[in-house]
Amino acid sequence: REEIEEAICSKSTFRVLAAMAKKPSKTFTKYALKKETMLNDRDVNYAVKKLLKIGWIEEIDLGKMKLYKLNLSNQKVEALIKFLREVKYI
Repeated sequence: REEIEEAICSKSTFRVLAAMAKKPSKTFTKYALKKETMLNDRDVNYAVKKLLKIGWIEEIDLGKMKLYKLNLSNQKVEALIKFLREVKYI
């Protein structure tokens, strides 16, 4: 329960999740998430850190560049994607 509250408790984490859920198999840079969500750097950084901590997204470290993708093996992430599609949010 706490994990779900942490994931969707703020506008920034919800927007990042929704942006990633539109294309679940895609990888994103923080810059791409910033453009997609219309959030500032601080809010994107906060959301990414929070979502990494609870295991809802994964980080791919390419040295100077880091990419992020949804953790599709997490059942809660799959359920959120399904919900967002059903309510036509994405």
